[in-house]
Amino acid sequence: MRLINITTGSFEEFIGRNIPKYAILSHTWEEEEVTFNDVIDSHHRGKKSYAKFLKTTLSNTQWKERVTFKDVIDSRLRSKKGYAKIAKMCELASKLGLKYAWVDTCCIDKSSSAELTEAINSMYRWYERSEVCYTYLSDLPAAGPNCNDLQNCRWFTRGWTLQELIASRNVYFFDRDWNIRGTKENLLEELSRITGINIRVLRHEQPLSSVAIAQKMSWAAHRETTRIEDIAYCLLGIFNVHMPLLYGEEEKAFRRLQEEIIKSTTDLSIFAWREPIPRDTEPPKGPIYCGVLAESPLAFSGCELFEKHLIHGHEFSVTNNGIKTQIQILGEYIPEKGGYRYILPLYCSVSFGKPLGIRVRMCGIKQFIREDPYALRKLRSSLGQMHPAERYLLTELPAMNLRFDSEPFDMSSYIAQTRPCVLQIGLPFIGSCLVDLWPRELFDHEDQLFLELGSGCDTCAMRLKGQLFVQVNGGLKEIEFDSMFIVVGWSALDIERLQCSLINYQSFSTSLTELQHRLADLDYSSSSAPWYLNFYKIPKSQSVVFKDLGVNVGVSISFKPTLVTDPKICLSKFWRIEISFRSLEAEDIPQTNYEDWIPDPYDFGYV
Repeated sequence: MRLINITTGSFEEFIGRNIPKYAILSHTWEEEEVTFNDVIDSHHRGKKSYAKFLKTTLSNTQWKERVTFKDVIDSRLRSKKGYAKIAKMCELASKLGLKYAWVDTCCIDKSSSAELTEAINSMYRWYERSEVCYTYLSDLPAAGPNCNDLQNCRWFTRGWTLQELIASRNVYFFDRDWNIRGTKENLLEELSRITGINIRVLRHEQPLSSVAIAQKMSWAAHRETTRIEDIAYCLLGIFNVHMPLLYGEEEKAFRRLQEEIIKSTTDLSIFAWREPIPRDTEPPKGPIYCGVLAESPLAFSGCELFEKHLIHGHEFSVTNNGIKTQIQILGEYIPEKGGYRYILPLYCSVSFGKPLGIRVRMCGIKQFIREDPYALRKLRSSLGQMHPAERYLLTELPAMNLRFDSEPFDMSSYIAQTRPCVLQIGLPFIGSCLVDLWPRELFDHEDQLFLELGSGCDTCAMRLKGQLFVQVNGGLKEIEFDSMFIVVGWSALDIERLQCSLINYQSFSTSLTELQHRLADLDYSSSSAPWYLNFYKIPKSQSVVFKDLGVNVGVSISFKPTLVTDPKICLSKFWRIEISFRSLEAEDIPQTNYEDWIPDPYDFGYV
């Protein structure tokens, strides 16, 4: 840390915790600031100490001719506008008995990327450890003793000053003529009202780690920085994370910041952002999809009252495939489709009201993106829980051939483009539920379809269980069923290679369990599946019947495959198999016919 020695006017460097007490300046950058490069202006290059100065050894007292801050005072830089506030800050610090001061304009060599990175990653701590912070409000009029104009000061709109306000404990506010206008302590209510920051946080009574990420992001929602990247870098200290600076990456810096935060927390409110709804453009057609991370702090506007809920056991890891997690996703029933919409619970709420979540959409194997970035969902108790599984939340949309020539922009075919091949199952809306799926991670509950794991890996199965009511003697009789539906070779789009079967699960439960493990080891290959189905004596059947012997009635479950085209589901043709139920009288119950599965004659090794 490079400090100004107020007594000698020299720069001195300190490393580690061996740092003397110092005053620090908080201000907004304006024209003609005195910078580090100004201090080592060509006016001073003739001094013997210049080379040593560049190597940051200014504190070495054996050099008699050192470049000092007094050199700046005596040079043409005295006329710079930025000089006055540095001199005034040093004067105030001296009156408090302090011997050192720090100013961001001239105490950092911004031409050194290593020094700049270290300074920005340390900035929060430097303000936090300062003895006193002098805040100079250059646009605050000197007239009048009240603070009515305080909220209009530019200082409250800048990104860097946010951490300076929060971190510093002993803060004095001055107007443009250096009249003191109050302290952080006696202006707490005013500062809280202007910034949206809780008074207990400003007083350091509540640790920042206990505040929801969404709430902390909201403090920066309407602040600005000159460099695009700095809106992320100025928040490093507030979130207690560190990362290298990459000027030129622009908006990617804020995405990297969120990824660094995710690595060190289980606070899901980081996903509780909402994009501002466009007012000057026509609302977009159909669904809108995006990555799960916000583009800027502005998306967290309105999250000032968000509180996080205490949760345990949720792990995150940032990978090249998105954010890997095993969060329990919820399902919202869609009556018109019979499927379930995916809801990601965020374990946060507004002032501990109803918990919130966001809609997500499956866009690949274990992959999810956000749907509807303009809204959060209040979670209801009626939402069902999806099976726990490893999932990836994508930070940006996978590249697809989207149409940008339509106004407004239409993303209705986006999900279809992520699906090269699918098998859709039309399930009855009532009386049944999915108990098991093979392979579970390839099933999209919203559109009720299986994705293909890879070329030729197109064997799948589902266990369907429930109750149906049939009329018997003027009343209703409940008949329970527990069936297994198996499909092999559905990616070929050839009716000769498509094989399906409906069987009674309980009659083959042991064999089905063993078969599932075997198929999983083979990635559900359709070339191997028929052989193992035959080996485990799992028959092929067009329908399955469940009957009540006491009343001689039954229920028949059957299926019908159809090759269809639906550009909102998949860009290519695909099989849609409708499963249907019908009640039967005793005399109409058919005899079950079992067949063997037919191995693929084109598969190498089985010809």
